[in-house]
Amino acid sequence: MDQSDAALASTELRRLLDEQAVRDACMRYWAGFDRRDVAVYREAFTPDATLSLFGGERVVPVADMLASGSVGGQFEHTCHAPASQVVEVDGDRATADTFVVAHLVPEEGPILVRGLRYRDELVRTEQGWLIRLREHMTLWQYDVERVEPHLPVTGP
Repeated sequence: MDQSDAALASTELRRLLDEQAVRDACMRYWAGFDRRDVAVYREAFTPDATLSLFGGERVVPVADMLASGSVGGQFEHTCHAPASQVVEVDGDRATADTFVVAHLVPEEGPILVRGLRYRDELVRTEQGWLIRLREHMTLWQYDVERVEPHLPVTGP
């Protein structure tokens, strides 16, 4: 391997590592929300990060959302399942565009199943890649009747 091959391999490795770090930052948001773990949730964001919710209907600083000391409080349980994601890195800035299916279980009433799209702007910091702006859009939704968890009945 000559120097140009080594430089190319090094550049490609840096790109792959950056893309994975961006994916990890996005995953910390969903993991923190689903686990109700404020520390993990906070680790996904820059201190001045902003969330744009429901296609811009509500724009709020992440710090304001965390002032209560909890995340996801309006739901008893949630599960965000990321599907397709495109990450683009440009120096110390990156974007991620992710489609997610979310199951949202309120204290009462039907379970909400939503198709979501997240568009993120991230920056490289001393702590790694962090989300500076997260845009949340609801693309579709349906409600499902709640039943108690149970084993399926088989046989006679």
